[in-house]
Amino acid sequence: MLERRAIGCDSDPLARDLLAGFFEVCQRTGLDGVIAELEQAFAPLELTDGSALADEPRIRDALAAKLDTKADFDHGGPRNAKPRQLTECLVAVLSLNVIDEPDRTVTFGDEVRLEVLAALSGPAEAELAVPQIREAIVARGRELCEQRYLEPYDKISALLDDRGMRMTRQPKIALDAVQAVQLALSDARRGIVEKVARAGIDRAKQVIARVDKDAAARIDLPITLKLTPRDVAVKRATETRVPMVASAIVLSLFESLTELAHLGWRALEQPVRPYAASQTFAVGDLVEHPKFGRGSVLSTATQRIEVEFSEGKHTLVHARK
Repeated sequence: MLERRAIGCDSDPLARDLLAGFFEVCQRTGLDGVIAELEQAFAPLELTDGSALADEPRIRDALAAKLDTKADFDHGGPRNAKPRQLTECLVAVLSLNVIDEPDRTVTFGDEVRLEVLAALSGPAEAELAVPQIREAIVARGRELCEQRYLEPYDKISALLDDRGMRMTRQPKIALDAVQAVQLALSDARRGIVEKVARAGIDRAKQVIARVDKDAAARIDLPITLKLTPRDVAVKRATETRVPMVASAIVLSLFESLTELAHLGWRALEQPVRPYAASQTFAVGDLVEHPKFGRGSVLSTATQRIEVEFSEGKHTLVHARK
């Protein structure tokens, strides 16, 4: 938000953005219980989305007023101090108390981590492979498209790339038809990712249940009200920021379940293999790269592997089995 706004900007739109963003943060972390408490505190408020919170005048006006108070938020002060100031203003206006959660982490061995990753990868690699991913998107999108737009839908879908993600060229079709078709395709892609995510989580839960039934049960227990780690993990995986490829979706699901279900992973000592594009690697392998150093293979797809190094994740080439 700060990057998009000039120093001394109007506080009202900044307040709206903060409130809308707070709602999304609650949804992404399963804190729907906080949203329910705000509805009671500011009754008869109904928070169905971020705009409902952002447009509540009692809250927005109070936050804007606080942002206009230099003691609370200094528009001209150091930029690195502003995120904390904005957070403190928001928390104060919403009358929230920030607390540290007790550590409820259940730690598993590395072999369980590898099994969980493999369980998540199974449906993703099967459903998102070429060419079935394109066929599934086109078929589902056609079911979702309005009858009056089926002709332009067929023209546009015929021009999709081999993954069904984008058009190879732009056809001459009315703007309203293009928008309707793109909406149907977007909903189709989201539905397919959700199906893949839920199937992968089902399999991962079975793996965890064999070791710790209570930890597995957490995946479908509400975090604060109704949202469960499964619900939030699926929501995150379907966001547009996550590429619709198996490795990215598996990584998103794994990280979400680890965080939201309070899972921990204890790495085993294992041999480190020098990286070479001519070699074949599997999930969990430790590799030594001449440039990036030591890393762990997170996922594999076709002739590529996703490897996590200390400086971040990199996609590398490997030989296909």
